[in-house]
Order: sequence, then structure tokens, then C-alpha cells
Amino acid sequence: MFLLRGAGGAAIGIFVGFVVSYFFRLPGRIDAFAFAETMLGVVITGLAIVGAFMVALQWSNLESKMHVFDVKVKETREFFDNANKRALEIATDIDEYVKSTVDGYNEKVDYLQNLHEENAKTAEEINSKIDEYKKMYVENEESFAINQEKFEEKQKELGKIIEEYGKLIDRVDKAIELRKDGEHSDIEEAATNAG
Repeated sequence: MFLLRGAGGAAIGIFVGFVVSYFFRLPGRIDAFAFAETMLGVVITGLAIVGAFMVALQWSNLESKMHVFDVKVKETREFFDNANKRALEIATDIDEYVKSTVDGYNEKVDYLQNLHEENAKTAEEINSKIDEYKKMYVENEESFAINQEKFEEKQKELGKIIEEYGKLIDRVDKAIELRKDGEHSDIEEAATNAG
């Protein structure tokens, strides 16, 4: 902006100097306006050259900054691309882990379901066996009660026989003692009378 204003002011000055020097010439003197016009042309040309160098330098700086920016953009894109790839890998790993975990749980649930069914079948078999044994017990309980009564009667009879046998043994022992003493026992008398 500064250069445009300066160039505009210089153009106006040159034009005014040209007009004044054309109409008002002093004899024997240097044409001050022509000199000023030449000097202004030299200054403006120098300024244009310096401006061109400045533009070239700024353009170079801008280009280097654009290059750095492009490099940063490329690095940022690569970073986010790598981050996206890593995120996809992690998501895939998580999906596989979840799927394997769910499959493992499903296998365990199936195993437990089968085990439950087998246990239910075993329980049914055990219950049916228990029912059979209950029926057998009820049937055998009645026969057991009858057999118990018969057993008790036989025990009583056996008790009587043992008691009579004990009496007989006592008599035999007495007879043996009496015989040792030389006396006759009632057993010997009964034996001689029977004979």
C-alpha cells in the first residue's frame, strides 16, 4: 500500500515538474525539474528493484513456510492414518476377543445345559428306582412282619427247648455227682425201669 501511494505521489510530482519545466525555463541554469525528474526516476527505479527483491524474498519465505506447512500436514495425515489403522486393529482385536469370549460362554452354557439334562435323566432314573424300592419295601415289610412273628415264635420254642435242655444237663450233672458218691440217681432208676 505504501508503495502504491509513493508511486502515485511520484507520478503527480513528475507530471507537475514536467509541466513547469516545459513552460518556465531559466536561461543558463540547470533545469531543476528535469534533474528532479531524472532523480525521481532513478529513485523510483531503485525502489522498484528493491521492492522486487523484497517481493522475491517474501515469496521465498512464504514458499518455505508453505513447504513446512505441507510437511506438517503430511505428517499430521500420516499420524491420523496410523492412528486410524491402530484404532481399527484394536477394534478388530476387541471384536475377536469379545467373540471368543461369547463363544466360550456359549460353549460353557451348552455344557451346563447338557449336564443339567443328564442330571435330570439320572434323577428320574434314581427316583424310579426309589419308587421300585419303596414298592418292594412295602411288599417286603408285610412279609417281614409275618416272618418276624414266625421268628419270634421260633425263638420262644427254642427258648423252651434250651430251658429243658438246661434242666436235663443239670440232672445229668447231679447224676454224675451222685454216682461218684455211690448213690443212684433218679435218671438211672428211670433208665433201669424203662429197660
